[in-house]
Amino acid sequence: MDVDKIISKIQNGDFKDVKRFIKKNPDQVNNRNSKGVTVLMVACEQGNKELITLLTESGADLNISDEDKKWTALHYAVEKHKTDVVAFLVSSGANVNKQDSGGNTPLHLAVKKNYEDVVKVLLNSKENNNLQVNQQNELGWTALHFACRYGSKDVVELLLKHKDTDVKAETKQGSTPLQLASAHRHKEVVDFLQQQNGINANKVDEEGDTPLHLAVQNHRTDSVAFLVSSGANVNKQDSWGDTPLHLAVWNNYEDVVKVLLNSKENNNLQVNQKNNFSATALHVACQYGSKDVVELLLQHKDTDVKAVMEDGSTALHLACRYGSKDVVELLLQHKDTDVKAVMEDGSTALHLACRYGSKDVVELLLQHKDTDVKAVMEDGSTALHLACRYRSKDVVELLLQHKDTDVNAVTNHGYTPLHLASSHGRTEVVDFLLKQKGMDVNKVNLKGDTPLHLAVQKHKIDVVAFLVSSGGNVNKQDSGGNTPLHLAVKNKYEDVVKVLLNSKENNNLQVNQKNNFSATALHLACRYGSKDVVELLLQHKDTDVKAVMEDGWTALHLACRYGSKDVVELLLQHKDTDVKAVMEDGSTALHLACRYRSKDVVELLLQHKDTDVKAVREHGWTALHLACRYGSKDVVELLLQQNGTDVNAVTNHGYTPLHLASSHGRTEVVDFLLKQKGMDVNKVNLKGDTPLHLAVRNHKTDVVAFLVSSGANVNKQDSFGNTPLHWAVGNNYEDVVKVLLNSKENNNLQVNQKNKLGSTALHDACRYGRKDVVELLLKHKDTDVNAVENKGWTALHLACRNGSKDVVELLLQQNGTDVKAVMENGWTALHVACRYGSKDVVELLLQDKDTDVKAVKEDGQTALHLACRNGSKDVVELLLQQNGTDVNAVTKQGNTPLHLASTRERTEVVELLLKQKGIDINKVNLEGDTPLHLAVRNQHYDVVASMLAQDSVKLDIENDDKRTPLLEAVYAAHIGIVHEIITCGAKMNAVDKDGNNCLHIAAEKEEFHSEVKRIPILDECCRELQLDKDRRLSEIVVLSYLASHGASLYHRNDEKVTPLDCIENQHLKEKLKTFLQSLCWWCQEKKATVTLHPCRHTICCQNCCSQMTFKQCPICRQHIRSISGFVCPKSEEKAVQTVAESVECPKCKEKVESFESVMVEEKHLHRVSQKLAGKWQPLGRELGIRQYELDNIKENNPLNVEEQGFQMLLRWWRGNDPEKRTLQILKAALERTECQDALECLSSEFN
Repeated sequence: MDVDKIISKIQNGDFKDVKRFIKKNPDQVNNRNSKGVTVLMVACEQGNKELITLLTESGADLNISDEDKKWTALHYAVEKHKTDVVAFLVSSGANVNKQDSGGNTPLHLAVKKNYEDVVKVLLNSKENNNLQVNQQNELGWTALHFACRYGSKDVVELLLKHKDTDVKAETKQGSTPLQLASAHRHKEVVDFLQQQNGINANKVDEEGDTPLHLAVQNHRTDSVAFLVSSGANVNKQDSWGDTPLHLAVWNNYEDVVKVLLNSKENNNLQVNQKNNFSATALHVACQYGSKDVVELLLQHKDTDVKAVMEDGSTALHLACRYGSKDVVELLLQHKDTDVKAVMEDGSTALHLACRYGSKDVVELLLQHKDTDVKAVMEDGSTALHLACRYRSKDVVELLLQHKDTDVNAVTNHGYTPLHLASSHGRTEVVDFLLKQKGMDVNKVNLKGDTPLHLAVQKHKIDVVAFLVSSGGNVNKQDSGGNTPLHLAVKNKYEDVVKVLLNSKENNNLQVNQKNNFSATALHLACRYGSKDVVELLLQHKDTDVKAVMEDGWTALHLACRYGSKDVVELLLQHKDTDVKAVMEDGSTALHLACRYRSKDVVELLLQHKDTDVKAVREHGWTALHLACRYGSKDVVELLLQQNGTDVNAVTNHGYTPLHLASSHGRTEVVDFLLKQKGMDVNKVNLKGDTPLHLAVRNHKTDVVAFLVSSGANVNKQDSFGNTPLHWAVGNNYEDVVKVLLNSKENNNLQVNQKNKLGSTALHDACRYGRKDVVELLLKHKDTDVNAVENKGWTALHLACRNGSKDVVELLLQQNGTDVKAVMENGWTALHVACRYGSKDVVELLLQDKDTDVKAVKEDGQTALHLACRNGSKDVVELLLQQNGTDVNAVTKQGNTPLHLASTRERTEVVELLLKQKGIDINKVNLEGDTPLHLAVRNQHYDVVASMLAQDSVKLDIENDDKRTPLLEAVYAAHIGIVHEIITCGAKMNAVDKDGNNCLHIAAEKEEFHSEVKRIPILDECCRELQLDKDRRLSEIVVLSYLASHGASLYHRNDEKVTPLDCIENQHLKEKLKTFLQSLCWWCQEKKATVTLHPCRHTICCQNCCSQMTFKQCPICRQHIRSISGFVCPKSEEKAVQTVAESVECPKCKEKVESFESVMVEEKHLHRVSQKLAGKWQPLGRELGIRQYELDNIKENNPLNVEEQGFQMLLRWWRGNDPEKRTLQILKAALERTECQDALECLSSEFN
């Protein structure tokens, strides 16, 4: 038997079979059904103790939970109020603290159901010592919370007798048992809880409510009294800032208010406390109109009747706002009430009473001596304005009885009470105001509106009638010049128009008055298409149907413009209507009707005897031109039925109706025109355009087909020589091209016809890369693929210029395409492709056997020159792979491809060229410039660096201006390039054609720039010159840097000026001289102490001098006789050295070794390596270093030439015995490899 059957039997009271089954199958006692329910749970629910006992003895699990509610057997027993079963389960060990899906224990359920006997069992059972009486459910509720919520005092008493019950426990919302009891009006429970020790009467929940708040809200007067007498805080505010008094007043609980106000324990009541909306209890009472509550509050000695809210509202304002006469009366009787008090917007109590229409309140206020009837709000409104605006005639009447009321008072925007009453249709008020003495019915506001204007605009017909009959000026104009009649007509208010036109008082109506746009009422009526209004106006004897606006518009023009047939019909029936009247641009009514495609209106006009179908407007347009331009076939048909209509009429610019219809794609109109007798399909306008030209240009394919099939000349040329085919191709209208090429009527198409530039259609297609169009043209049997333009361009040239691989491929596939064809200045297709850098196109051309890679332009440029100039590495690479490409080819200016690449900073191309075998890096052009000159002059740092990395580069070649690359770099003020060239060993004292060395040039610059890599010596120069580091690129710092590398400060140019003479700042000049003299020329680390004679230049430190002899001063180049300052290494005595002799110490008489035997030390290698530049490899081979070792040095130091040279010298120095690393050996190697700068550097140190 399954569990569901057993459960069913239990529920049906059939216990015998169940008992029998359990006894036989005790192992199935804990089986569950699909909902997790066991037999025990159902037995407990039914209360059969005998079965429950059997199940328990058979091993039933007492604490299994079901799947749905997570109830145990104990939960089921409690829920069904089976007290005996509960007692049995508890005594059998059931878990009394087990929680269900909502967190409720059996105790929660018992309390919630108010099963007092079950609660006793759960609380008092001996087996229940572990009962957690304060266990909380998911909402934080304990059993005590439930007991207080449902008001069971006996259960509460039972729970509180338990030693562990927490009377202060809070729910997740912060509610205590006392608050719940108070909130649900359970007085007995509240009283009982108040007597408990530790109860907090002022505990707040998450809404900020105390038990007193809750008791007040639930109108539990007794509870309120008890809580107040028990010390509850009557001033405590909830989350809205409301005190219990606010809540009592808000709910109009008069008895509660009395308790709060009069309790003996309540001496500290703050009766004027404000809530979050800045309202006191009195404000709330006045707002909700409770007279008795207000009276109670006013009797309290501390009540502040003048208290104001944030917007300035007092109690009186609120009472007036909400219209409570009794409350207002009470407040006015209070001595402290200020009847003149104003809110933030300037409103007084009287303003509010008038605004909200309480006659009784207004009457009370007007009886008060302090009421100011003239008081104005911020916007200038008086009480009368508000009363008139908001429809209370009784209030208006009361106000006007007051002697100080001004019936014509104006607001800040100029509105009188009559304006407001009229605008809002307050008929009774208007009638009453108009009867007042001194009432100005025509007063205008700041916009120029009278009350009549406003009444008309708002469609207040009764008010309009009142105003007109009372003398309202019907001709008064507002700021836009509109009269009331204009406004009525514009808004199509027919009834208002009738009143204005027909009133007996309206004999002086100026019906033709114009507004600021020179429009009369009739103009506006025609503009807005109101037939009935137009009819009314035309019936008026004075209406001028011929009146014109500034630009010449008549009523008929407007009616035709806006297509109102009924209005036009009315106007044409009027005897004064001039159907021939013209506007400023010459338009007649017929022109406008045709322009706006109104067939019915055109038909009416054409029936009129005076209509002139041939009339022309500005630019010579007839009605037919307009109809064709705007595409109304019906209108065109009507016009062509008239005598005198010229189908070939031309405008001032030569356009026929067919031109206009074709241009704008009016297919039906074109078709209709082409059927007309005498239609000239090839008529040209002043620009030489036929209708076909315009249809093609505007991509009107259907029209093109119509025209071609109707005999349009496809070869006709416009003023630029373009045929329709030229325009179709140029605009890439493939469908139009197909029509022109394939039409049966088009056998005479001249596909190679040229325009004034000599271009055929194929030229244009190739120029713009139109592959599909080119393909179509090439399929035509007559297309000439080698046709040339005026400047010699072929289709192939243009395709290469555009870079369209597909088009070039198509052309090269044609028989007879001349790939060698040259245009003006000698350009071939390959030249063009290389100039504009299309690798794919170049590749295609190079595959053609006839392509000549060596072909030169008139200026001597080859394809390689152009590719290098353009900077396309891929194209250059392709060309270099071709046999016959000359990497050193020169133009007529003497430039090689490397010159052009260097000039334009094509770094990748330069690096590619430098790898080519036989490249001449030092080639000079006709101006004497090498590629390095050009790269330096144009300040292309990366290009310069790439060249300086080459062994073969020569640093000191002079151009025609005798400038070396170093001088060019200084002229360009590029410190990064200057430093790189100096590092590679450039000659420091080279001079230009004017005798200037690098220092002369640097002195003329204000600032150098582009320090690509930080140059530490510039910081040292700044320090010595006592300058801020932000001046490290100034001319004086760069001067010191250049001079420290050997440039002469004393060299005189052709004008006998030294670099020092160029320095204007004397202080810096002296600093510069001191700094340069103070450092050793060689190590640049120690102070110079050795002085030469006779020039007396102090140039080196003793340490460097101890290893050198001198023949020439490196500064002034004078031959010297002696050196003072040398110190003997042994005796430390000073000695004097004569040039011809060795140095001898005066104390120990020891002599220095001879010049040839002086050994080079490691520290000198740095100085020499700075001057080697790209010649370090030949020098290395001369010194016996193998080539693979040199290659390794270069690979390990790829970007630093100076470091490469130093590592080579270090390899030589360390790899030889001391006797083989002498000055003599190194000098000889430098001489044999022509390393002149390095040799001079070595000589200046040791000679």
